[in-house]
Amino acid sequence: MDFAKQVELARFPAGVVVTVRGTPQGRLFRAVWAEDGKPGRGLELLLTTEAVKMYGEGPTVVLALERLKKAAQAGLPAVGADGTYQRAVFVGD
Repeated sequence: MDFAKQVELARFPAGVVVTVRGTPQGRLFRAVWAEDGKPGRGLELLLTTEAVKMYGEGPTVVLALERLKKAAQAGLPAVGADGTYQRAVFVGD
C-alpha cells in the first residue's frame, strides 16, 4: 500500500500533513499542522532501520502513524524558533 493511502486511512485531524523521508538512520516521519501556510506545530518520529528489521515494515509504519495521530489529536508541540521539530525515536530492542 502506498504511503499517501496509509495516511488517509489513519484519519489524521484536519489540517495535519504527514510526510516521510529516508535518512541514514531510518525513516523520518513528520506530522505538521500549518498556520497561514507556515509550519506552526509539528512532531517528527524516527523509525530506525533496526526497528523495521525487527518488527516488519507494515507494523512499524502503522505504529509510527498511530503515534503521530495521537500526538496530533492531543496537540502537536510548537516548532522551535530555529525551525526544528521535537523528535521521538522508535528503535528495535
